[in-house]
Amino acid sequence: MTTIKGQELDAMLSEIQNWFETNTNLPEKIQPIVLHRFLKCMHYDVEKTKTIIELNYGLRNKNPHIFIDRNMDDEQTAKGLQVSDLLILPGLTPERYKVLLFRLADFDASTRNSVEETKIFFMMTDARFTEPDIGASAENQDEKRVLDDAHIADGDVQIVDIDGYTMRHLAYISIFVLRVYMKFVQEAYPSRLRAIHIINCPSFLDRMMAMMKPFIREEVYQLINYHTEGMDSLYKEVPRDMLPVEYGGKAGTIAEIKTHWLRILREKTAYLSDDKYWKITSQSKSRWSLF
Repeated sequence: MTTIKGQELDAMLSEIQNWFETNTNLPEKIQPIVLHRFLKCMHYDVEKTKTIIELNYGLRNKNPHIFIDRNMDDEQTAKGLQVSDLLILPGLTPERYKVLLFRLADFDASTRNSVEETKIFFMMTDARFTEPDIGASAENQDEKRVLDDAHIADGDVQIVDIDGYTMRHLAYISIFVLRVYMKFVQEAYPSRLRAIHIINCPSFLDRMMAMMKPFIREEVYQLINYHTEGMDSLYKEVPRDMLPVEYGGKAGTIAEIKTHWLRILREKTAYLSDDKYWKITSQSKSRWSLF
């Protein structure tokens, strides 16, 4: 993957930062490391970076109930955090990819809530994107100089464990939310999707995928891997040691990893709920707003 360093990187980031701050179609603020992630995701093409940034915040503001109006203490969000596990696993794969794992913590179909589950996913990833994927803490970075490129993953790998899913669960999937989620992850997410691994596949998997396929771009559909006969095939794609103990790995238990990220969510509450980072308020950025 292309790597840009030093003055050339600084110049690119400075150009995009200045563009961001004067663009009335964007929020007021963005963290430097998040800006860097967008640039790296677009292979350091400044104009393409500007396009994905505008799409990202445009989709957020068209769907504020998913991307902006969020509070982990909200009753429905708190329930969603209990009944589902979204784990961002420590470390990177040999290919320098970050691994995310999603699974049900409660198999009762009536506990499913597409809006809350999707909201939690983006709360978690937005919190993650403010920190390096490996190495130094973002708190130690120079305000004007973003962390080195090596601290940011070259993409994401998602593991979806659908153990416990039944046909009843499909009835609780919102097609509208699914469409928004897929569009955002495929077109506006500041990290490239490298692979999707589906494990513990049920017999009705074909019907589940038929529901999702209209919203999946062909190149993304080709990234999906189905593991139908145990975990050995997954271990060939994702280092076993990176997985939670419950999946045969050494990354800690699910409870330990989840507790770690819930703590980070709590620490990032002010950031995640600060409209200046998320809402497009054209008047507040206009030079005429003082009159």
